[in-house]
Amino acid sequence: MKRTLSVFLVLLALAVPGFAQKKAIGDLLVFNNWSAASEIGALNVVRGAFQAQGGIWNDITIAHDTGASIPLINMVTGGNPPDVFIENNVSLRRQMMKQGLLADLTSFYNASGADKFIPKAAKDAMVVDGKVVSIPLGIHIVGTMFYNIAAAKKAGVDPKSWKTVDAMFADFPKIRKAGLLPLVVGAQKWQLDYLLGALVAQVDGQVYDDVFGLTPKKASIDSKGMRDALALFRKIQQEADPGAANRNWNDTTALVIRGDALMQFHGDWMKGEFIGAKKVLGVDYDTFFLPGAKGVVVTVDEETFLKPNNDTKKNTQELLAGIMLQKEITEKFAAIKGSTPIRTDASANVDKHAKMVLAALSDPKLGHPVRNITMDNDYAGAYADVTDAFWNTPSMTADQYIKALQTSFDQVFSK
Repeated sequence: MKRTLSVFLVLLALAVPGFAQKKAIGDLLVFNNWSAASEIGALNVVRGAFQAQGGIWNDITIAHDTGASIPLINMVTGGNPPDVFIENNVSLRRQMMKQGLLADLTSFYNASGADKFIPKAAKDAMVVDGKVVSIPLGIHIVGTMFYNIAAAKKAGVDPKSWKTVDAMFADFPKIRKAGLLPLVVGAQKWQLDYLLGALVAQVDGQVYDDVFGLTPKKASIDSKGMRDALALFRKIQQEADPGAANRNWNDTTALVIRGDALMQFHGDWMKGEFIGAKKVLGVDYDTFFLPGAKGVVVTVDEETFLKPNNDTKKNTQELLAGIMLQKEITEKFAAIKGSTPIRTDASANVDKHAKMVLAALSDPKLGHPVRNITMDNDYAGAYADVTDAFWNTPSMTADQYIKALQTSFDQVFSK
């Protein structure tokens, strides 16, 4: 009788799709543009969990500041596309969606039950034309100040006491007298692009949306908010150390970690470098938004999935997507990379910086999407070029900057 029952169950498993059968899992080629130790370490959390469940992970890495979209596009058009890619460029995803190249994860995502825990800032980045095509990993604030506590004590300053940006700059001579660099910057084009955008949001969130949003307004390029941000940008440029030119962001962070510099204003992925150096938040270093910030720029780390060509590939992609949405994975990922966990129910287990970020994002008027999510590619490129020229040409005025960007605006949107 037992033998008969066993045979019956085998026949039933063969006859009924999905009955007692484990979904076939294969390999994925994952494209990313991360190269810092904290970035790679965080990604390894996802990789390890994926491999532990039978997935085969292959990857290709192109450093962030080398124009990662170009090799990605070449792989896709050359007939050798990755299965998943990390590249925060919604314009590119929209183009790929129109060409039928992206997987539609909407049904999978809705069935996962994770939606109620994902903040709006992440949802806006996940969706293209109403369809979920990306799965988020973590949230970052593009413009955050990180400082070395011991360096601050050495200089006799208290960054948390600064109520205005002018008060911050007023302490720079004292910081220099202590033999420290006050505020260090990595003056690569993409970092300068991010820096000015963060300053515009800091000064006037509405101007930020008007200049960098989905429907940009030419008139807002010449506005008080934009001019105030350019003045602050120029002041930071004038205060920059000689080694700023073309310096990587993580090499800049290392100056703060070592105590050669007091602070750095950049994306809060810096925290991952402090964590990697075994530094303790609140003991060795601390963070804050610029005094008087009226807005912060939000970016989302996410992986986008290309359309699978068979069921095994689809199963494997959904395995990876499900892992990324797990609460414990987003917590582990954030702890290494320095991001804020993507799930709001993870907030009880995060540090004071992440709590500061979550508190900021609870005000819908304070968070603004990073320009990668909203800007037309050609317009974004022109903005980066003009911003780079302004930084590297100290004689260039705000009037000249504004005229140059408005000219680029006309050229892009008159096509």
